[in-house]
Amino acid sequence: MSKYEKVVLHILLCAILFSACAHPAPGGFRGMMWGQENSSFPDLVYDSTDPSHGGIKFYTKKDENLHIGNFVAQKIVYGFWHDKLCVVGVFVDGNVNWEGLKLAAFEKFGSQSDSHLDSFYWSNDTTIATLDRVVHDRGVLWLRSKEIAKQQDMYDRSKAKEGL
Repeated sequence: MSKYEKVVLHILLCAILFSACAHPAPGGFRGMMWGQENSSFPDLVYDSTDPSHGGIKFYTKKDENLHIGNFVAQKIVYGFWHDKLCVVGVFVDGNVNWEGLKLAAFEKFGSQSDSHLDSFYWSNDTTIATLDRVVHDRGVLWLRSKEIAKQQDMYDRSKAKEGL
């Protein structure tokens, strides 16, 4: 291989690596991607509306498989803001399921040194994750779109300015 070919190959490899780093894989949950329209999921069942950020509509899925790794979720909810997926909540009941959810979160997002605590936080390029033990035998993992969280913050700020 000539020196010229090596330089071209090196440049191409750098471009590919930079492209992969500059465009991280989209986040989400079980094949549902952040920002995806709720109309693309025909098996959603309306659950409730949270008034935060002008209204986040929560849905469950018909016939949802609640088994995740070594535990069974009590409920999984999908939140849509302006009809776009922005948050997922995985609720568990019972100590065995709490420990299973915690283990799954540690495997996905990384373990934490204070693993005996009941509240954890992670953040990556696409997702903000919080894991909380609500009461002794109940817990919830919230996964939020980082990009939509920024949009919600801007929405809240603009609404606050309108109120003054």
